[in-house]
Amino acid sequence: MNDPLLQIRDLSVHFRTGNGTAEVLRHVSLDLARGRLVGVVGESGSGKSTLAATLLRLLPPNLARLDGAITFEGRNLLTLPPAETEALRGTRFAMIFQDPMTALNPVFTIGNQLVEFQRAKQPSASRADLRARAVRMLARVGIADPARRLDDYPHEFSGGMRQRVMIAAALLTEADLLIADEPTTALDPTIEAQIVALMRELHAEIGSTMMLISHSLGLVSQLCDDVVVLYAGTVVETGPMAEIFRNPLHPYTRALIACEIGHDVARGDRLASIPGEVPDVTRVPPGCIFAGRCPDVVPACREAVPELRAFGPDRRAACSRL
Repeated sequence: MNDPLLQIRDLSVHFRTGNGTAEVLRHVSLDLARGRLVGVVGESGSGKSTLAATLLRLLPPNLARLDGAITFEGRNLLTLPPAETEALRGTRFAMIFQDPMTALNPVFTIGNQLVEFQRAKQPSASRADLRARAVRMLARVGIADPARRLDDYPHEFSGGMRQRVMIAAALLTEADLLIADEPTTALDPTIEAQIVALMRELHAEIGSTMMLISHSLGLVSQLCDDVVVLYAGTVVETGPMAEIFRNPLHPYTRALIACEIGHDVARGDRLASIPGEVPDVTRVPPGCIFAGRCPDVVPACREAVPELRAFGPDRRAACSRL
C-alpha cells in the first residue's frame, strides 16, 4: 500500500436533531493512499456523504460535536483556521457534488464558473487559456458543442448535463484528492460508462487520490482499487476491491454484494434484500451496530462493539465472529 495522502483517526461526527443528538460517524479510522481510487459504499444513512463533507469541512450549522483527527501533510484538518481550510478547496481538494443544481451558481454562465474553478490553482493563466481548457474538458465529458455552451447558464442544461459540467469542473482542478459523491446518479447507463472510463483515464494522467461515494457496488468494482464499507456511521470492512468482492468478510458486506442486481436476473426472480432497517443513530444500540439485521448474530454480538481488526496486510473487518 502506498503512503497515505490522508490519515483519518477516531473520527466522530454528531449532529443536533429534533429527536436528540445523531451520531452520524463513530470512531472512523482509515487511510487514503496516494494515487488510489477508493470506493465508499453503504446504504442511505450510512454516513458516506458526511464523511466526504467532513474532509472538506463543509458541515452544517447543527454540528454538535466533532472529534478525532484528519491528517494531511502533517496538519490536522479539523483544527485548521477557516482561511487555511478554504485555501485547500479547489486547489488540493475538489468534490463532485450529488446535486449539481445547488452546486452551480445560477447567476453566472458555465464558462465563468469553469474559469474561476481553475483560477485558484492557476492564478496567472490567461482567461483565454482557461476557457480553452474548459472547452476541452466539456467535450471529454460528453457536452456537445462545448465552445457555445460555455455561455449558457446552469438552468439551460438538463440534470444529467449539469452533472457532467460538475465532473468537468472538479477534474479541471487536478486536485490531490477528488471526492465524487454519487457522480453518475443522474446519468443514463451509456453516459455512466463513458464517465467511468474518463475518470480512470484522468486518474492515470493526474495521479490524484479519488474517493468515490456510491450505492452501486457494480460501479465501485469497475472503478476502484480499494473499498471502505460503512454501516450506520461505522466502518465495518476495508481492503482491496478485488479481495473484498472475491471474499467478503463482514456479514454486511456479503449482504450488499448479494443485493447487487446482475445481468443474469430473470423476470420473476426474487431480488435479494437485507431484512430490517438501518438503526436510528440518535439511539445507537449496544454491541455490534449490525447485530439487529445480521443472519449470524449470537448473544455476544449485542454486548460488545467489535474492533476493526486486521486480516492480512491490507484487510480489516469488524466482526467478533471472524
